[in-house]
Amino acid sequence: MARISLPAQGRRKRRRAAPIARLVLLLVPAGTGCATYEPDPIDPSAMLADLAARRWDPPAAPGDPAAADPEQLASFAVAHHPALAAARARIGVARSLLVEAGLLADPAIGWNGMDALAAEIVEGRAASIDFLTGLGLSIPLPRPGEIDARTGVARGEVEEARRRVVQAEWTLAREVHLACEDLLELEGLLEQNLDLVQVAESTRDYFARAMAAGAATAIQANLAAGDLLAIRAERVRLEARRRDARHRLNALLGLPPETAVPVRAGPRADDGPPEAPPPNVEELVASSLSRRPDLAALFASYQAAEEAVRLEVSRQFPLAAVGTGITLEPGLFTRFNRPAIATALARRAALRAEIEAQVHEARREIQDAFAAREEAHREVRFLASELLPNAEESLRLAGEAFASGEVTVLEILTLQRNLVDARTRTTEARAELQRRHWRLLAASGTLLPPGDAPDSPTDRHETAIR
Repeated sequence: MARISLPAQGRRKRRRAAPIARLVLLLVPAGTGCATYEPDPIDPSAMLADLAARRWDPPAAPGDPAAADPEQLASFAVAHHPALAAARARIGVARSLLVEAGLLADPAIGWNGMDALAAEIVEGRAASIDFLTGLGLSIPLPRPGEIDARTGVARGEVEEARRRVVQAEWTLAREVHLACEDLLELEGLLEQNLDLVQVAESTRDYFARAMAAGAATAIQANLAAGDLLAIRAERVRLEARRRDARHRLNALLGLPPETAVPVRAGPRADDGPPEAPPPNVEELVASSLSRRPDLAALFASYQAAEEAVRLEVSRQFPLAAVGTGITLEPGLFTRFNRPAIATALARRAALRAEIEAQVHEARREIQDAFAAREEAHREVRFLASELLPNAEESLRLAGEAFASGEVTVLEILTLQRNLVDARTRTTEARAELQRRHWRLLAASGTLLPPGDAPDSPTDRHETAIR
């Protein structure tokens, strides 16, 4: 009997299991055949070569067609800086998570062989119905409002990522404006240095001739030559500072360090009439609440936290699944999601406190920047209208008086040094005034890259960089 019954029983089991095996073989390819893995290795050498190949594209502008003002350079930097490209790439991650958040849970299909095994053990045989009853289907049902809240959280994270990009653009635009002013200041100091070299050369030559004629001593001629050497030594220092400023600007633009970008000055803070009334600082503070990108990013984070609270509240209800049966997860061990709700509420409260702290900091920053700019205005007006004209006139009068023996060589050299100091201080004060002007505009949220609306960040820069 063993020789006859065992093969027949094995054949019956194989016939009964065949539909299940075919079902499994059909489901596996259906679930795994949609995508294939494609490696994307990183080549740092190729990245470095790409960075080295980037070039400055001069904008079409009146005057010097190759030069650009700080606003044009800020726009170029926003489009080409590698850090901003990385920040924009994170928006794509947030958008993918938004798609995932709106999906329903997959149905679960399974088979339990306990019925067939029990029938085999107890009755010595298993019927087709024993195999069929092992099949199961379960479809998880979303809780009320869960999908809406989940997509709300993901949508808030997308908006936060977009706002963070605008915040990075805002910061970069401010740094580009400041770097341009540093470079323009050094260019002005170098031009001024040439003028001072000519003045010092005239003084040196005068005393050299006077010494040859016996009207001046060797010590006096040597002092005049020493002043000239000091001015030339200052030029070496200024050229080193200009190189550093150009490298910093190129780094902000995403260009190689050796790139020579011609820069021209934009609108100046002291272009207006001196009697013009200053803007109201309280109005700047009030308008900054809707203009500053850092506050907008925090507002987006708070909205995502609001949706997170709504999501956790929806998860306090039992999780149900229907299919060939009904299952229910009441949430007893998770205390009906009460700890997760408390965590979400705490995060929302923490963000509210962070926003209040940032508003307080924005008010302080604007007040300080406003006061600093007004102080710089007063200093520039004094230097340009009082100190510099006085130094220039004193040196001119001393030159006329020296021929008649009314002043000494030391007085001439002292007045010359005063002129050097007055011109340098005036140039530096004007540059500092412009820097403080840029800082005030940035703090009030009005110094943004061209095309940026404070309340509607766009993806205009998601383009390939050549």
